[in-house]
Amino acid sequence: MERGRPRNFNIEQALDAALDVFWRNGYQNASLTELTRAMGISKPSLYSAFGNKEQLYLKTLQRYREQRLLRHAEALAAEADLKQALRNFLRSVAEMLTAPGLPGGCMVVNSAVTCDIAALPPAVVAAIHETVDQSSFTLLKDRLEAELRGRSLPGDTDIHRLVDYFTAIMCGMAVMAKVGISQDRLLATIEQALAVLPDPVSDT
Repeated sequence: MERGRPRNFNIEQALDAALDVFWRNGYQNASLTELTRAMGISKPSLYSAFGNKEQLYLKTLQRYREQRLLRHAEALAAEADLKQALRNFLRSVAEMLTAPGLPGGCMVVNSAVTCDIAALPPAVVAAIHETVDQSSFTLLKDRLEAELRGRSLPGDTDIHRLVDYFTAIMCGMAVMAKVGISQDRLLATIEQALAVLPDPVSDT
């Protein structure tokens, strides 16, 4: 049985509220006062339920990955044609970045560009790196390597360069969206970016 007074707030709703604050402001610019106000709880309740600010951020980042980033991975995996798969993947990202009901931009990029990354707690830096790796670097590398093994890409294709390129495109779109660039312009950027893909290997 849990000791002390029972919680009189919904944990999931409180996490979603904290996620919104971190997403909008980044890690350093999200104050405990703003977090507790958005979550509708006191600071002692925050510490009791979630730990400190760092631990709360890590919990919201995991929630962000589960709620938002997994759908991008699903979009990439659902299409057999590589170019269309990448288009679906990047369009899914662009739609999230510019969705009217969301804070705008990317939670991870917002935390990285609004502060001195060296000043962040090591666990936060590690979680940001892991998120970027799993949602971009590793995800794209695995798909492109599979295409290479399946011989739908030329054998001399530089997979790592392509991965870095499309990751840079996503980070750039996140910054563009944060400053108000329209979804239509992001979608046009995606089409331009896809032009770098090598032509599929001919079966003849």
